Amino acid sequence: MSARKRQRRERGVAMLIAVISIAILTIVATEFIYTSRVDLELATNQRDGLQAYYMARSGLGLSRLVLKFQKQLNNTPIPNLSGLLQNALNSTGGAPPGGAPPAAPSTMNLQIWKLAKVDCHMLRGMVRSEEGAAGEAAPPRGASRTSKFDEEFPDVGRAQQRVSFGGFEGCFNATITDEEEKLNLSKVDSGALTAAPVVARLLDLFGDKRFEFLFDHEDSNRVKVTPQDVIIGVKDWIDDDEVQSTLNISGQTGQDPFLKGFSDENYNYDRYDPRYRTKNAPFDTLDELYLVHGVNDEFMAAFRDRFTVFPGVNAKPNVNTDDPVLLYMDILSVADPVRPDPRLKDPLFIDTLIKQIRAAKMFNFVGFSVSDFVNVVQAAGVPVNSTILNNVRNNQFVSDKSETFRVSVVGEAGTVQRKITAVIRLDDQLGKLVYWRED
Repeated sequence: MSARKRQRRERGVAMLIAVISIAILTIVATEFIYTSRVDLELATNQRDGLQAYYMARSGLGLSRLVLKFQKQLNNTPIPNLSGLLQNALNSTGGAPPGGAPPAAPSTMNLQIWKLAKVDCHMLRGMVRSEEGAAGEAAPPRGASRTSKFDEEFPDVGRAQQRVSFGGFEGCFNATITDEEEKLNLSKVDSGALTAAPVVARLLDLFGDKRFEFLFDHEDSNRVKVTPQDVIIGVKDWIDDDEVQSTLNISGQTGQDPFLKGFSDENYNYDRYDPRYRTKNAPFDTLDELYLVHGVNDEFMAAFRDRFTVFPGVNAKPNVNTDDPVLLYMDILSVADPVRPDPRLKDPLFIDTLIKQIRAAKMFNFVGFSVSDFVNVVQAAGVPVNSTILNNVRNNQFVSDKSETFRVSVVGEAGTVQRKITAVIRLDDQLGKLVYWRED
C-alpha cells in the first residue's frame, strides 16, 4: 500500500472519529440541557405548588374571619320600635292600662358570608400598602423618610423598604356554603323528636317525581332498592345494634320513625365483594355514604349537595337556602301535617310559592327570618303547624341562623392549583375545624 493511500485512509478514520465525537458531545449536551430544564420546571412547580397551598390557607383564614364577623352579627339585636313606642306611651300616660308587653327584640339575619366575595383581591384591599413614586413602599405616616440606621446601613434600609406586607403573587378564591341548609343524615338516629322530621323530609324528597328514576332499576351490583330501604340503610349504618330496623310511617306526631326488626342488618352487605359490615357509628364524612346499602353514583349525583353529616343533632335546617328542592322541604316542614294542603303536591303552586319567598328575601334588608318565611307561606293560604305559630323563634323544625359552614378554597400560583376543603363550626374564636381535606 502506497503512502498516499495510507494517508487518505488515516484521514477518513480521523474524520469518522471526529464526527462520532461531535455526535456524542451533542447528545450529552442535549441531555444535560433537557435534564436541567426538567429540574428547573420541577423546582418551579414545587415553588408554585407551595405558594398555591399557602394561598389556599390564606383564603381559609380569611373565610374564618368573615364567619367570625357573621357570628357577631347573629348576636346583634334589632331595636324593637314597637316596644320603644309602647314605652314612650306608657311614660306619657297615653297608653291604655293593661296593654300587651313589648315583644322581645329579634336579632340580625344578614348573611355577610354570601355578600362578601372572599378572594385575594379582598385581602389585597385589606393589607394594601402605599407606594412611593419609585415603586418602593412608603414609610408610615408620621415617620421620617430617613433615619440614623438608614444612613449607616443604606443597603439594609432599601431592602426593608422593598418588602411590603400583602405584596404577594398568585391568587385564591374561597366559596362558603351553609351546611345547615341541607338535610342532616346524622339526625336519623337521634331519637323520635329530632329524627321524625328528617325522616319525613327524606320520604318527601325520595318520593319526588324528579327522582323516581333512581329507584326503578338495578345498579352495577344488581341491587334494586326503594326509598324506604335507603333510609333504613342509613339508620342501620349509624345505630349501635346489629338488628335491621323497620320504618314506622304511621304518621303519628312524636312517635319514633323506626322500630326494631328481627333480621341481621349486615345481610345486605354479605352479597358485596368484598363483604363488609355496618359501621354502627356516626358518619365521619359524606363520602362514607357510598358504603350504605342502596347508595350509588347516581344517587350521590342527585343528592350529594343536599345532604350533610357535620352539624349537631340539634341543628335545624336554615330557611335561607337558595336550592328550590330544599326550599320545598322547608315549606313541608312548617306546613300543618294535621291539615295537609293538596296544593303542596302541585309543582306549579310550589314554584309560585318559592318565587314569592325569594321576592320577600330581596326586600328584607335586615335578613330573612323564620317569621318572614312563615308569613309568606301563610299568605299563600297554606295551613302552618300550630307548634311553630305558638313559638316561632324556638321551634324545632326550621331556623334562620347557622353554626356550621363548608369552605372550599382554591389557591393558584403560576400554573399550579391547590384546593382545601374544610367544615367549620362557629365558636367564640375563629371556628372549630371538624373536617379538612387537601387536593
